[in-house]
Amino acid sequence: MTATGYVSTTGDSRKVSKTGDTMTGELTLPDSSPDQALNAASKGYVDTVAATKAAVTHASTHAAAGSDPVTLAQSQVTGLTAALAAKVAGPGTSTDNAVARFDGTTGLVIQNSTVTIGDDGSVTITGNLTDAGDLLVRNSHTAPTKAYRFRSSGGNLDTEAGGSDWYWSTFPNADFSGTQNTYMRWEAGAAIMHIVAEAQFKAGPFGARVHSIDGAGNKLGFHGAAPIAKQTVSGSRGGNAALASLLTALANLGLITDGSTA
Repeated sequence: MTATGYVSTTGDSRKVSKTGDTMTGELTLPDSSPDQALNAASKGYVDTVAATKAAVTHASTHAAAGSDPVTLAQSQVTGLTAALAAKVAGPGTSTDNAVARFDGTTGLVIQNSTVTIGDDGSVTITGNLTDAGDLLVRNSHTAPTKAYRFRSSGGNLDTEAGGSDWYWSTFPNADFSGTQNTYMRWEAGAAIMHIVAEAQFKAGPFGARVHSIDGAGNKLGFHGAAPIAKQTVSGSRGGNAALASLLTALANLGLITDGSTA
């Protein structure tokens, strides 16, 4: 370092006046951190602080959704492109709790669906349910005590129940409200079927009655006759009154047509 405009009384040209002098060349400072507000700082100290501050500032601005630019090498861009190409992509929006479905055969594109699984585990299906095997419905998936099974794996089609009697009933409303009408009870421990409604035997599902068995009313009807209660045959057998009564009772049940004459 050379001082210009300073006349040294000691011959030391490295000294400069506080005012008016010009300093040329490099000024070497101690390799230490300044601890006062107006202390000069060395280049090494400034470089270290600047590098640290740049890294901290960059990270903090990105954490806060900052917009400062990021510089990537070509190798990084190539690797990023390859990584993104292998990621699964989906629609911009979806239905809450909906089951995602693959769209196409690439295995990389998914789409929305109408099948949902609630937070309580309930599954809602708006379309048809197609099952290639047996359909099993149980009261518990860990320790079931009763279950339905719709079985197609056997030689025929089987509708089965296990662990409890099977009741067949209907409700007037789709939410199972209203009066429950029970028609049958199939026992779990014996081959006994209890019919508790009027059973009508017909040629078709909506045709006229042919035979009727009314378990609730304790009535019978055959060959189109309305079901009636148990008939009583009366009259004297000696004067054929009993025979006439029997013919009337059988005709009322529908078992015969009384074409007899007196």
